[in-house]
Amino acid sequence: MMDKWFNNKWFIRAVSLFIAVMLYMMVSIDNINNQQPGAGIPGITDGERVLEDVELTILYDEDRYVVTEAPETVQVSLRGPQNLLMLQIARPQYEVFVDLREEGAGEHYERVQYSGFQSDLSVAVEPSTVRVALQELQTSSFPVQVELLNEDELEAGYAAGTPTVTPSSVDVTGAEGMINQIATARAFIDLSGESETIEESVEVLLYDESGDEIEITPDPPAVDVTVPITSPNKEVPVRIDREGELSNGSAVTSVQANPNTVTIYGPPDVLDDINFVTGLSIDLSEINESTTLELEVPLPEGVERVEPETIEVDVVVDEEESRVFSNFPFDITGLNNDYEVELLDPENAAFDLEVRGSASVLERISQEDIDASIDLDGLSPGEHGVPLRVNGPQNLSFNFDIDEVAVRVYDEEDAEPASTQPADEEAPEEQEEEPDEEEGPDEEDETEEDEESEEEESEEETEEDSS
Repeated sequence: MMDKWFNNKWFIRAVSLFIAVMLYMMVSIDNINNQQPGAGIPGITDGERVLEDVELTILYDEDRYVVTEAPETVQVSLRGPQNLLMLQIARPQYEVFVDLREEGAGEHYERVQYSGFQSDLSVAVEPSTVRVALQELQTSSFPVQVELLNEDELEAGYAAGTPTVTPSSVDVTGAEGMINQIATARAFIDLSGESETIEESVEVLLYDESGDEIEITPDPPAVDVTVPITSPNKEVPVRIDREGELSNGSAVTSVQANPNTVTIYGPPDVLDDINFVTGLSIDLSEINESTTLELEVPLPEGVERVEPETIEVDVVVDEEESRVFSNFPFDITGLNNDYEVELLDPENAAFDLEVRGSASVLERISQEDIDASIDLDGLSPGEHGVPLRVNGPQNLSFNFDIDEVAVRVYDEEDAEPASTQPADEEAPEEQEEEPDEEEGPDEEDETEEDEESEEEESEEETEEDSS
C-alpha cells in the first residue's frame, strides 16, 4: 500500500509542499517575535526597519592625511519585504561610508554611500551628506623631559642624580594642527621613599603650552628612565704612602695622584670621621725611572663605595744631588713654663744640615721650608739627651751629624741651675758675710791717721822749744 503511494508523483509533490511550508513557518515564527509593530506578515507584506548608530567609515589616503573632523555614526532606514529585512538584520554584511580617496587636505561635504544591502530593499541614510575634514599627516620628534616628583621625600641624606632616558625622544604623528599644539613630552618619576637607583619604563605624556595634556600616543609610548640615587657623599684627598728606597743616585722629584681627590659614599656619621683616604702606597725599590702606576682605591671602613675606583700616580725620578745649610737653627718646644733650659751640646741652637733630593726640588726649597726642633715636653729638672727632629717637603732626605741635643733643665726660681744642689745653694750665704769683713781695714786706717797726727803735733812742740 505504502509502496503504491510513494510511486504516485502527486503524493510526493504534496508531501514535499507540506514539508516546505512547515520549515518556512518554523523560521518565520522566531522572526515574528522580534518584528516591529505593524511590520506585517513576513514574506507577504512589506515592512520598515531603522538601524541606529551605524558606523560611518571614511575612506581616504591614510599615508598622507588624517581625519580631523567627521561624524562617527549615521542612521539607516530599510524598507522592503519582511523576510528580506529579517535576513538583512540577521546577516549585517553591509557598510556605510564616505569615499575621499581621491581628495586632498581640506573640508569636504560628501554624500554617504552604502553597500551590502539586499537589492530589493529601499535604503535611506540620515544624514545623506556629511562634512569631513582632512589634514596633512605630519611626524615630529620631541625630546622627553623627566620630571622628578617628591624629591624632598627621599630617604634622609640621599640625593637624586641626573636622569637618563632611552630613547631620548619620541615621534608623534598626526594632523599638522595637532602637532603644532604639542609643547613638551614628559615622563614622571616619583621619588618618595627611594634610596636606590631607579630604573623604570615610564609612559610618555604630551602637553601643550598651557600644561594641558594632549591625547595623542607617541612612538614609542613609553621610555626607559634611570634616575641614580646617591647616598651621602664627601670628596676627600688621597694619601700616597711610600715603601722602600730608590736605588743609589736617584731621587723622587714628584709623586702626583690623578685625580688627587675621590668621592666616598656612605652614612653621614661615617663620612664625618674621614678626612682623607689612606692605604695607597708605591714601592720605590721597584722604580728605576719615571713611571705611571695605577692604584686601586681601598674602601675605608663603613664606606659603601668610592669613585673613581682606581687612580693613576705619576712618579718622576731624577738624579740625586745635595745641598748644605750651615748653622741651621732649631726650635725648642714643650718646655714647662716653670723651668729654664741650658744647651750643653751643642751650646747654640744650630747645626749643619745636608738636604738630598733632585736638583729641581733642591732649587725650590729655602730654609723656611724646613723645620728643626727638639721637644722638651714632660722633662723634669736635670740633664737630658733630646732627639733632634727635622721635617721638610716630600721627596727630600735629611742628614745631620747630631742625633741628640744635650740639655739641662732647671727651676727658674733658683739662682743656679737645679742640678747643682747643696754646694751651689750655700754660695749666696757666703757672699752675705763679706760686708762685715770689709769693716776691719777702715778701723786700721783711722788708727794710723791718729798716730800720724800725734807725731806731727810732737814735732811742732819741739821746734817751738828750741827757738
